Amino acid sequence: MSAPTSRTGCLRRVATAVIATGTSLALLVGCAANEGPTPTWPSVSLDDMGSDLPVGAELVDPADLDTQTEVESISEEPFGTLRPDDSSVKERVPAILKRGRLVVGVGQYLNRLGFRDPLTGELGGFEVDLAREIARDIFGDPNKVEFRYVESRRREAALHNGDVDVVLRTWTMSRDRQSQTEFSLPYLSINSQLLVMRDSGITNFDSLRDRTVCAARDSAPARKISRYELGGLLLTRTWTDCLMAMQRNQADAIYSDDAILSGLQAQDPYMELVGGGEMPNYYAVGMATPESTKGSRGLVEQVNSTILRVRSDGTWDDLYEEWMQEYLGPARALPVYYRSESEDRQLSQERKRWEKEHPASSGSKILGTLPKEAFDD
Repeated sequence: MSAPTSRTGCLRRVATAVIATGTSLALLVGCAANEGPTPTWPSVSLDDMGSDLPVGAELVDPADLDTQTEVESISEEPFGTLRPDDSSVKERVPAILKRGRLVVGVGQYLNRLGFRDPLTGELGGFEVDLAREIARDIFGDPNKVEFRYVESRRREAALHNGDVDVVLRTWTMSRDRQSQTEFSLPYLSINSQLLVMRDSGITNFDSLRDRTVCAARDSAPARKISRYELGGLLLTRTWTDCLMAMQRNQADAIYSDDAILSGLQAQDPYMELVGGGEMPNYYAVGMATPESTKGSRGLVEQVNSTILRVRSDGTWDDLYEEWMQEYLGPARALPVYYRSESEDRQLSQERKRWEKEHPASSGSKILGTLPKEAFDD
């Protein structure tokens, strides 16, 4: 489905981007030109790059890709998650119940996933609403949740240090990541794609030769993109900085998960998603491992119970229709798989080895015991 092109919708997208990036000039120009024909998108040359890149952005030459980006290793299929038992909420998460709120790490600039609404100042998005459903099943009240902004590169640390109970922030599950993070059942199917300007001439990954591609620093796409032949890689602090760079003619394409790219596409009617064809992956809720944090196993089962509930009672369908369907199309099937007792023992051994090689930091190791003051900025 094509993006909306009304001036009101465009201004709303500008407001969203202003909150996220503090910059609106390029987007306002897009609104002003909204009624005109689709422009011809110029090719970007490394020599044409000025000093007005987004703050913190870095242009990497293709010759340096092997040393400045790390190709994500191809690992085995991830283990399944923990199967919920018949325990009550009080038995599963007593410390969280006693605290009176669920502490959730989310993004705040990922449009349609986790972002701050420029009109209300409230957090919204698919992942934010799913967090509220988890709180609803624990407390009977979806508002008993405290949201904490967590950067992508600090998701593991936030859990290991006890800063948050769970993380819902575009976290793809993998066997490698399971060594230090417990994942829930999948809640969203995603695929890697390219966001480009219409009439850019880019139709797939083979079109990236001599083109500049943008990705957020420290993200999985920034590591994976080096498998393709391209002209250059622009690394930015955030995905909205990539959007700004595209609008400034500083990048030809943005490479990321389609769920993230759809939120960027919603902010610019001249953009479209192309590519695809890679194996689908899944977002899941991240939590501390039972081996590292007392009380984590019960939380994992509680979160999985919520995911099963929202997928069966129509809540998940409502959230997807509200936040994702307009740009991603019909929902894709989500698997349900749990690990066996032998797999659980194998994974536990892998985690103990990882813990021995990476001593835990000084954060709380008992789930739900950190006081409110510990979460203040």
